[in-house]
Amino acid sequence: MTARRPVITGVGVIGAIGVGVPAVWDALRRGEDGLSPLSLFPSPRYRGLPVGEARIEVDRAAAGFRGSRTDKLCWIAASEAFGQAVEGGGARPDPARFGVMLGSTVGGMRGSERVLQRLLKEGRRRFGPTRFHEPAGATDAVAGRLGALGPCGTYSTACSAGAMAILAAAETIGRGEADLILAGAGDCLSRLTLNGFGSLLLLDPEGCRPFDVRRKGISLGEGAAVLALESEASARRRGARILARLTGWGASCDAHHATAPDPEGRGAIAAIRAALAGAGRDAAEVDFISAHGTATPDNDAMEAGAMKAVFGAALPPFASWKRSFGHTLAASGAIEAVMCVASLQAGELAPSAGCGEPDPGLGVEPVLVSERRSLSVMLSNSFGFGGNNVALVIEQPDQPDASVRGAEDLRPEIRSAFEFAVLGEGVISASGDSQEAVARAFRDGVEPESGKGIACGDFETEPFVPPAQRRRMSRLQQMTSVAAGRALRGRNLAATPPERRCIVVGTGLGALGDSIAFLENLIERDEAAPRPALFANSVHNSLASRLAIDLGMTGLNSTPVHREISFELSLAMGCAELGEGRADIALVGAADERNARADEIFARWSRCGPVPNLVEGEGCAMFALGRPDDPGASSPRVLMPRLGRLRRSGGGIDVAAEADWLLESLEAAGVASLELDFLLTGIGGDQALDRAYRDVAKALSERTGRSLAAGGYKHKCGEFRSASGFGFLTAVGLVQGVIRPGDCLLPGDRHAVNAGPCRTAALLTWSSHGAKALTILRA
Repeated sequence: MTARRPVITGVGVIGAIGVGVPAVWDALRRGEDGLSPLSLFPSPRYRGLPVGEARIEVDRAAAGFRGSRTDKLCWIAASEAFGQAVEGGGARPDPARFGVMLGSTVGGMRGSERVLQRLLKEGRRRFGPTRFHEPAGATDAVAGRLGALGPCGTYSTACSAGAMAILAAAETIGRGEADLILAGAGDCLSRLTLNGFGSLLLLDPEGCRPFDVRRKGISLGEGAAVLALESEASARRRGARILARLTGWGASCDAHHATAPDPEGRGAIAAIRAALAGAGRDAAEVDFISAHGTATPDNDAMEAGAMKAVFGAALPPFASWKRSFGHTLAASGAIEAVMCVASLQAGELAPSAGCGEPDPGLGVEPVLVSERRSLSVMLSNSFGFGGNNVALVIEQPDQPDASVRGAEDLRPEIRSAFEFAVLGEGVISASGDSQEAVARAFRDGVEPESGKGIACGDFETEPFVPPAQRRRMSRLQQMTSVAAGRALRGRNLAATPPERRCIVVGTGLGALGDSIAFLENLIERDEAAPRPALFANSVHNSLASRLAIDLGMTGLNSTPVHREISFELSLAMGCAELGEGRADIALVGAADERNARADEIFARWSRCGPVPNLVEGEGCAMFALGRPDDPGASSPRVLMPRLGRLRRSGGGIDVAAEADWLLESLEAAGVASLELDFLLTGIGGDQALDRAYRDVAKALSERTGRSLAAGGYKHKCGEFRSASGFGFLTAVGLVQGVIRPGDCLLPGDRHAVNAGPCRTAALLTWSSHGAKALTILRA
């Protein structure tokens, strides 16, 4: 990683104070107030509340782009960044090495709210907008429009999601898996977040005033920002202009509270120090800090304390730009990173609008007027619900690469192959709640009872979830906590420092039950009595942050939300933390639940065809990962997943190209094609995908001159977004010999043969929206 710090070759932004980096920067440097009365949608409770609403016609600005309002905001920012990096800055990148990684908290929630409003108030059953509900919609749409076939992903760590996506992209480029990645985030205003933050008494009716003595809370906003991150070698090869460098990044978790920050700021301090260490910079070298600065009493006090702890008496100038943009949730860290690039280029500091009288109790004062000065190194802070913290270091393009100083100390025991061991597993599924039960289900050949769908049913929560705590947790949180407890059973966590334990939990749709219950109550009661507990549980990262609090794990804490590859993104991020020497144990997994209301909605847009015994399902799978030399390590060894997007030809999947990609992936992992004993696929009801899965397995057999055994696992768990976590559990069982390969074969697989013992297996996952992942396990 240290040898491949990404450069920034393009930036794009849209927010309350404008569209496009030049216009937005000019408004920001002038200290423009971006807040205005809410007009995007009617709100009985919050009409007239100051918000940071986009002042342009978003649909017109994104003409021809289909998606949610969030998707369109992301497209506007991404197209500007791409245009600067590529169309106006050099040759196009290799599509296979060009990716997109975005963050989002809200996704298409605004459209889903309208669907529920019509259903509950008018009895109208028009579910079209729910097609764009998922946060991954923007990533897939941008990648599809721009022809990106490299690694793609979506992250939802609340208000730090944009910075988390930038971190993930930087890591991916650093490992040499991509040359250029568009990274950033977007979110639109929604009734859920407006009433959710209101229910927590965090909104300021007069507009946010960061670090001001009279501050009372946040002002919500909407917008998007994207950076084109690129390896320096790629940028110079393409002839692109280098705008700045991303030299350091750090992530941590407070492990303190679901919605409140640690008052001591320990997580924020850890993230900042990690980012500076990664950049090879001393605190004294930082010229400016873009503070998270939400304007709540607790957050500003925490951040002020954290900055003083890191920088001492030499605290550099800092500002919060929330009054100009509003708090744009996931987009905030990305917007602030883009503005740091603009500030570096302009040689000017933008003021902290809204702060009329700095709070003397904080002991710090933000920049109040714009100021010209020489700038070289900037720090950007992002802190989210659940204590998800990310800090980024952005520098001038001509700065010497300080990261080479002490590089070996920064990342000990790097394993170039990224090979890791499964130390334990936990599962909640329709086929059983243990590896042994799942193995019996495969051996017995008994399929879960079908019908409208498969549910996990009741599961034992103790000793992992005490009864008093269970009442405050969503069902999905309970599933995740139980599975995580089983994965860690027998592990002495106290032997590992809290900061060297990381958690990554993916989810496709999050806590559907609590999210829908919050919205239904909101709509039926005309916003009269929002339920704060439901809102706190509804955010996607509540799964990982809840685990961090319960287990005292303060390392990286993240939540990938990219549809069918949410689990693989979790696995990749956990493996990266181990491989880079930042963690000694990684708890990774994914979870999704069924919900009756969601079933009704999704049935209208179901992809499932008449495939026997494959129906909607739910479940959770969690794994403890460590290095192969860990005392608890056993078979199998796991290689970091390879990510990309499907090649298409003639309206369908390009089978030949995908078979070639599989061979390339095996070769890159150091696995000879003849070593592969079983290809476990995500066959699960989408007739076009299932046919292509079989055709690709057949093509791979033809290329290797052997009849490769291939099959699936969803006939045992059902079809759901994070089902590949159950698939990974199945692959582990195949390599361990507790699941027979023949039990994974599905009827009608023309090329499939009964297979013997399996020493090397591959898990192949595709999404109908184009994402793909390949994970290799071997004994």
